[in-house]
Amino acid sequence: MNAARSVAPGIVLRLLIWLPILLWAAWAWGWHYAHFWLPLYARVLDWVLPDFGVVYLGIALGHEYVFDTQVMAERAMLVGGQILPAGLTVNASTPMYVALIHPVVLAAAALVWPLPHWRARLLRLLLSLPCLLVLEVLDVPLVLASSISDLLSFSLDPGADAASLRIDWTRVMDGGGRFALSLALAFAAAFLHKPFESRRS
Repeated sequence: MNAARSVAPGIVLRLLIWLPILLWAAWAWGWHYAHFWLPLYARVLDWVLPDFGVVYLGIALGHEYVFDTQVMAERAMLVGGQILPAGLTVNASTPMYVALIHPVVLAAAALVWPLPHWRARLLRLLLSLPCLLVLEVLDVPLVLASSISDLLSFSLDPGADAASLRIDWTRVMDGGGRFALSLALAFAAAFLHKPFESRRS
């Protein structure tokens, strides 16, 4: 208990120092970071929407930067008793800032947690990269896929739309799950870090 109290002020102080820097970096270079992941997002979209091909996936500026995608049906589909023709195009978008939450949370966790030296913090950042990859796969492309499915099925088959696990996933992510998942994988990076530190000690 006393040990936890002794490290808490250091964590708070480092958070107050690093969080504004990380948020500024996300604002300054967020577009480049988001653009880097577009090929991965397109691959995941192709995988989770096997009946569609990705025509376009990019970053557009309206009231804010958004991930904007257009997909095309590669074959005729039966949805809610209605046939959707091959060649049908569907557009969907989601705010770009959602992709920036994960690196900010993972980097903040690595930089503010009590570690013995800077090399340990750099190692924690490196071990966070696989976790970051998992987060990027699970978030933006699945949210876009959910939007596409929702647009198709809501008016045609509301019952199936309400029962869609993909729609539920998007609600979870938008309802705080994005932060919770980022924090969970930050702890996973800490768990991966322990064996490395034990070898050095």
